[in-house]
Parts: sequence; structure tokens; C-alpha cells
Amino acid sequence: MSENSDTTRRTLRWFGLGSGPLVRGSDRLEALARVLVVLTVLTAIPIALAVATAIQTRIGTVAAAEAAGRHQVTATLLADAPTGRDVITAVVKSTVTWTGPSGAAHVGVAAVPRGMTAGSAVTIWIDRTGDVTTQPSSRADSIVPAFASGLLTFMAIAGFAALAYLPCRTMLDRSRMRQWAEGWAAVEPVWNRKVP
Repeated sequence: MSENSDTTRRTLRWFGLGSGPLVRGSDRLEALARVLVVLTVLTAIPIALAVATAIQTRIGTVAAAEAAGRHQVTATLLADAPTGRDVITAVVKSTVTWTGPSGAAHVGVAAVPRGMTAGSAVTIWIDRTGDVTTQPSSRADSIVPAFASGLLTFMAIAGFAALAYLPCRTMLDRSRMRQWAEGWAAVEPVWNRKVP
């Protein structure tokens, strides 16, 4: 138990540098910079969540609009779907015919399973005008882009905070080394004097 509390105290002392006669102004500035980095990283969390939520909402709105304007119909193949060694995908393009929302017959090219024969029935997606389209997006399609956007936002803010901290610390270290060299230059002659 005491080992954990000692570790906690050491960590807090390192982070905040505490107070005392040996703490320099540059030490306090470095402690302030650390606090600002932590606050920036903590602030990045709600910002990243807001970005992820906005992306998911936008994609969800698009998916809802697509779902409202698209529906499935049964189409008939007019020609055999391509097959053979040249065809490496399970879905190929083939000519089909279907009846649109207005009742008019349509002919077009749609994605169908490989190897289907002419006259076979296949389900396709069409839009309000009766043209072939793709399957509408689902709400599940928004999860990966939303998560990626939120993660990238968090990493960008946290990375910016870390990159801003490093030059600050470098400048403070240089200042401390300069002060140390000046102090040593003043003390060294006194220490190197020979006592008679």
C-alpha cells in the first residue's frame, strides 16, 4: 500500500514539480505546460465525440434519403451472365429488363450473380425514375467513418499538444543549461583557488 502511495506522490511531484526553495521559474513554466497538454488532451475527447456524432448523423441522413428513394424490383436477364476463366468476381454486369414505377418497361445493365442464364429472375435496386441504382446505405455503414473521424480528430489534437510541448521544454532546458553555465562560471574560480 505504501509503495503505491509513494509512486503516486513521486508521479504528482514530477508532474507538478511541487514547491520549495529549489524550484525555479522555468520549472513552474514546464509544470504549467504539462497541465495545458493534459487539459488539451482531455478537451480533445468531447471534440472527437462531437465530430464522430456529426459524421454519423450526416451519413445516417443520407442513408435515410437513399432508402426513401430506392426500392427493389424483380428483373429478367436478357442474356446469359458472363462466366468462364476471365470472370473472377461473383457478381458481373449483364443486360436486364424490368418494370419501372410508372409501369413502363426498362432495359439496362445491372449487377447479377455470375453464370445466371437468360430468362432468370434477379432482384435489382431502382430509383424513383426507374433507373438502376445501388443498394441504399444503412446506418451501420456510418459506424466506421464516424469512428475513424473521431479517432483522427482526437489524435490530431493530442499530437498538436505534444508537438507544442516539445519545443517549449527544449527552450526551457536550454535556458536552464545557460543559467547553470553562468552560475558555474561564477563559482568555479572560487573552488579552483589554491589555499595557501
